[in-house]
Amino acid sequence: MLEKLEHMQIPVKDLSKSVEWYVEHLGFSLRGKSERDQHAFLTLPEGPMLMLWETKDESKANFIHNGQLMPVLLYRTQHIHQLHENLKRIDVEITFFQDEGFGWVLKFIDLNGNMWGVIQLHDL
Repeated sequence: MLEKLEHMQIPVKDLSKSVEWYVEHLGFSLRGKSERDQHAFLTLPEGPMLMLWETKDESKANFIHNGQLMPVLLYRTQHIHQLHENLKRIDVEITFFQDEGFGWVLKFIDLNGNMWGVIQLHDL
């Protein structure tokens, strides 16, 4: 019945600041904002849109599995070491970074408290 994932939605504390951060540090492009700056649509060269919703509560796009914080979002890159260094340089909290055998995995916490996962698969 379903055909594709259209977009994902995550909460942010400050929409303008978050859009700027995701564009500058993660490579997203802004595709549009609502008239009242309640939400924005971001895109990458591939994949579904990411919709940011400004919220006044403490919502975050994470979950706990066996006592460990896990990301809802997992992205692919060919530049994981460069991304890791860039995030470290701007003092982003890195929670995991290692070669898992099938590829490198990076997990970090963004400026809104959302955990992100990034993977760079090894060439087969």
